[in-house]
Amino acid sequence: MPDPHEAPGALEGVVILDLSEGIAGGYCTKLLAGLGAEVIKVERPGDGDAIRSIPPYKDDVPDKETSTLQLHLAMGKKSVTVDIKSPAGQDVVRRLAEGVDVVVEAFQPGVLAELHLGYEDLAAINPRLVYASITHFGQQGDYAHYKGNELIDYSFGGYTNLTGLPDHPPIKAGGSQAVYQGGLHAATAIMAAIMLREITGEGDYLDVSITEAICYTHANMPLYLNSGEIGHRVGARLTSTRPTAAYPSTILPCKGGFVHVHHAPADITLLGVLIEDPRFSSPEVLDTPRGHADEIDAALTKWLADYDKYEAVRRGQELRHPFTMVLTPGDLPTDPQFVDRDFFVELEHPIAGTFKHLGAPMQLGRTPWRTERAPLLGEHNQEILADRLGLNGAQLAAMNGVSGD
Repeated sequence: MPDPHEAPGALEGVVILDLSEGIAGGYCTKLLAGLGAEVIKVERPGDGDAIRSIPPYKDDVPDKETSTLQLHLAMGKKSVTVDIKSPAGQDVVRRLAEGVDVVVEAFQPGVLAELHLGYEDLAAINPRLVYASITHFGQQGDYAHYKGNELIDYSFGGYTNLTGLPDHPPIKAGGSQAVYQGGLHAATAIMAAIMLREITGEGDYLDVSITEAICYTHANMPLYLNSGEIGHRVGARLTSTRPTAAYPSTILPCKGGFVHVHHAPADITLLGVLIEDPRFSSPEVLDTPRGHADEIDAALTKWLADYDKYEAVRRGQELRHPFTMVLTPGDLPTDPQFVDRDFFVELEHPIAGTFKHLGAPMQLGRTPWRTERAPLLGEHNQEILADRLGLNGAQLAAMNGVSGD
């Protein structure tokens, strides 16, 4: 495999100006940075991106340099501090836009246009520019100017209706599922637009809606659109409640943990063999496995009580049942699968020190993923604003109160 510090990235030579704040834009440009693009992250003087103020922090001490989310989402980027609300800051953004390939922003529709930094403004300077706007509802529509957040996006995209227990109110899955999907879809659109520009020589404007991105991944939407069937909240089980649907597929307790149990797709009679109970290989159960879900869960729970999650999965896999351990964050860094693939890496940060972090989410043979630490706030003012644009110390200070030293 090529040395990631020597081999060029897949997006080597692509320069991205990141004007966004928050997770969606941050994740989008994190992916592009990992693929080798140079990402210039524009942050507010003093405070920086809002993610710098989101706990937890290293040692639980609030510090804009050690927010866990900042250390994760800003990996491999270059940070400059620019007040884009000031005329001087707007001029800097326009000058930067002349020499970049992509601009990413996540403001409410129309905000950057009012600052003369919208697509039309910057494309007039750089016709080859790919300009991606990431918003909660998109640039048009009745809800375009509504405020949004992760819970709103997840609910509006239809997912909240699926998550939770039967006969209970909907609940939201943990984490930031919707906004990460928005960032992933934006990164995909940007790479497609860059490829098209190589053919046509022209840039493009990309309108990415987070609610549409999460709806697009909604597994039950095709089912409803084609059959009219609406998925129901069924806890950890598969959403189909038809008696003839395949089963099991759910999460059950085992000794000291949990396992996702699943039927053997190639031979559903093997469930009875696995748990040594011929009833679960009988036509009565196999003709309507989902209709016997409670009975199957009870039998499997009894069987699982004798095994920890690793042994239960081993036994299941031996009989072609795609069982899976429910791993905790504490399990992951030492799990042999992740260790064998060098998925977790150690990084050195000037403030946070040495710590383990997520490595490459994909393996590229000729253009390795680039894993580099997150920047300090304004760390690259000298390189980008002074050396590249020619601003002197007095101009930097007048613009946003930092010297660039």
